[in-house]
Amino acid sequence: MAFEPQELRPRFQPDWVPSWVTNPPGDITELRYREDHIRRGRSPVMDAVRLMDNKPVMLKKVYQANNGFDQELVISKYVSSTELSKHADNNCVPVYEVLNVPEDTKFVVIVMPLLHPFDTTRFDTIGKCFDFFYQTFKVYHAWSPTSVVCSFFIIVILLIGGVTFDCYYEVLALNAPFSDCTQNNVMMDPSEIYPDGFHPVKYNMNCDLTGPAFQKYTRTQRPPKYYWIDFGLSVQFDRSDEFPRAISIREGDKSVPEFQDMARLHAARDPFPTDIYYLGNLGHSGLLDGFKYGFAFMKPLVDAMVQEDMTKRPKIDQCVVHLEEIIRSQSSWTLRAQIWHSTDNPFGFLNRFLPHWARRIIYIITRTPAVPSWSSR
Repeated sequence: MAFEPQELRPRFQPDWVPSWVTNPPGDITELRYREDHIRRGRSPVMDAVRLMDNKPVMLKKVYQANNGFDQELVISKYVSSTELSKHADNNCVPVYEVLNVPEDTKFVVIVMPLLHPFDTTRFDTIGKCFDFFYQTFKVYHAWSPTSVVCSFFIIVILLIGGVTFDCYYEVLALNAPFSDCTQNNVMMDPSEIYPDGFHPVKYNMNCDLTGPAFQKYTRTQRPPKYYWIDFGLSVQFDRSDEFPRAISIREGDKSVPEFQDMARLHAARDPFPTDIYYLGNLGHSGLLDGFKYGFAFMKPLVDAMVQEDMTKRPKIDQCVVHLEEIIRSQSSWTLRAQIWHSTDNPFGFLNRFLPHWARRIIYIITRTPAVPSWSSR
């Protein structure tokens, strides 16, 4: 079916002819390159193309706003409102429109941009990793000083990159145990890095699966914006609530210390320290474990964020200040250094060495910022 004015890809059109019919008998084409052998899994999402401008989009089926327990539609529309959309630091995935589902009043379909997992495209320099984490941590200082919560609610669905700009409306916080601050729910807009597009499921392939997606630019040449997605179990607090409490739901990252006591697992608690833990764990897996060298200076901050005692974890504004100090203390030489991924072997590293230095020299000559989001402050 087609949700006007969106159109699903050919695989889901009524006139689609199965590959086993179009391919001759004995064809040995690898199954992963056949459109009808690609599965998205049990997910309420579907890719499409917006007909008015041929822009690739993602459709997601969500509950109506009045269902009483799932607030995804309410919160998604809220952070995509005209007022909040004006803020460059609003890093929540925008909702273009909401479509009704024919003959089903229980659900609607929200239309969002087609995004890319943040780590599918290779990080090539230390500075680009900092750019990612700075966008995920930075705080837009709201003009409202009245909300006590606004100094630490930043872990919220405003991608730690714009959270406090929301203080003068309502405080929005992720339900900490939902793990929305983990890597599965951080995406990036790669449209300028891959101007020719990419397959909506096989991200490393081109749109028609005939070859790899063409990466025309690096993250340094075309700095992407990162987004938080998926607010299905998020919680919304009024800004006057100085002591927010939410009942935990143990999903995603199950290593959270406060989730280990099964007797108190579903007790109402302050969700923000748990979100701090999630972000710290994202830093641990993404930096300390994901790369062989170059990020030891992040360890004190990450260790503080994942402390077992949730009351000792820093508030998000303290994390931002610490991260800014770390970035400020690094030389341009360090920030432009080549990254050695944990999965790299010496031959792969050396194969990328000369291209890296060619780009590095150009960036220095053209004064291209090593950490774009930091330099534009």
